[in-house]
Amino acid sequence: MIKRILTVLLLFPTLVCAQINTDRVMTIARNALYFEDYVLSIQYFNQVINAKPYLYEPYFFRALAKLNLEDFQGAEADCDAAIQRNPFVVGAYQIRGLARIRQSKFDGAIEDYKKALHYDPENITLWHNLTLSHIQKKDYNAAKEDLESLLKVSPRYTRAYLMRGEVSLQQKDTIAALNDFNKALELDKYDPDAWAARAIVKLQQAKYAEAEADFNRAIPLSAKNAGNYINRALARFHQNNLRGAMSDYDLA
Repeated sequence: MIKRILTVLLLFPTLVCAQINTDRVMTIARNALYFEDYVLSIQYFNQVINAKPYLYEPYFFRALAKLNLEDFQGAEADCDAAIQRNPFVVGAYQIRGLARIRQSKFDGAIEDYKKALHYDPENITLWHNLTLSHIQKKDYNAAKEDLESLLKVSPRYTRAYLMRGEVSLQQKDTIAALNDFNKALELDKYDPDAWAARAIVKLQQAKYAEAEADFNRAIPLSAKNAGNYINRALARFHQNNLRGAMSDYDLA
């Protein structure tokens, strides 16, 4: 009997030490993740999972590390494990949705974002990614419904107007697209994507001088975007500015 008691007393400090070490390893792992050392963070998260497989956090953060390493299947599996242990973690659905998008599993991504929005209905990122999933499925009506909900949450979110404009272009409604691109520029005149998007519509309308003017605004804001140079070259070509067009092709 005494021997058993002594054994328990000897083991107890070891158990306490293991608890402290697990917390410390988790902290080290999260720091490594923060500093984008994803491989190292995974190694530490593995240690925590081996010690305490019932916790959701190490699976969740390991999924984030794997997502950044483009191990989308692994990230999805870790999110599955995190959600099994705690089904109320919005971030786990968000990460799994991203992993599924990158694997072209758009139905699964839509399911994840809808579930996450049930818990966090004003999360702009969730609405954005839900819209993106519907666009990838070419379900443009659903995408526009998503964007209406998003704009109710954040009426000054310029990305929503740009996405709705792109959807309108897919539906061959250039007038609606142009209205949304104009609204995006009204909200943020320093957004290169908004200038470029409106310029594309001007190209389609054969308004080449206006298209060039918009590309002239987009290019200084995003100088490494080769597509803008190519499209401006097209606008210049249609205005018989061959030297300018060739210059843009060289810059692209």
